[in-house]
Amino acid sequence: MATLIELPGSDSGVASSEVTPESQDEVRASSADITLPQVPSADTADITDLEDDECSQDLDESLLERVWGLTEMFPDRLRSTCSSTVSTSLNLLKSTYELSRQVVWVAVSSSVILFAPVMFELERLNVEEMMKQDRNRLVFGPGSAVSGPPTPGLMPPPPPAR
Repeated sequence: MATLIELPGSDSGVASSEVTPESQDEVRASSADITLPQVPSADTADITDLEDDECSQDLDESLLERVWGLTEMFPDRLRSTCSSTVSTSLNLLKSTYELSRQVVWVAVSSSVILFAPVMFELERLNVEEMMKQDRNRLVFGPGSAVSGPPTPGLMPPPPPAR
């Protein structure tokens, strides 16, 4: 470990970090002469308590309070402009949400009113067709359940032309 040592003789006012055997001997000799005062433990406890109180005061301050404290470093015009921009954005967002709710309500209501009767009528026609097929199957037997002309895919091919 290198220590800062002032070199005797050529004093430039700057300490040197070079470690030489002579400087190590000087450091050993000078460190033996230095004694550190003992600090009573009660004083250490008081200092620790003061530091804990300061830390707890810092922790008691919320993020919102810190941001509010930072507002003083910005000019009033900038703060008012930012405030009006945020409030305008929120109002725009609210009105867009309300408009989208109304548009969705009108679209869903109109589709139910316009398409529900058509769907009910198609279902009624399908049920009538199924009932007609069931009645034909009971009267004519299981092989005659298909009524009407045969479908184009089931017709035999036409005879070859001569």
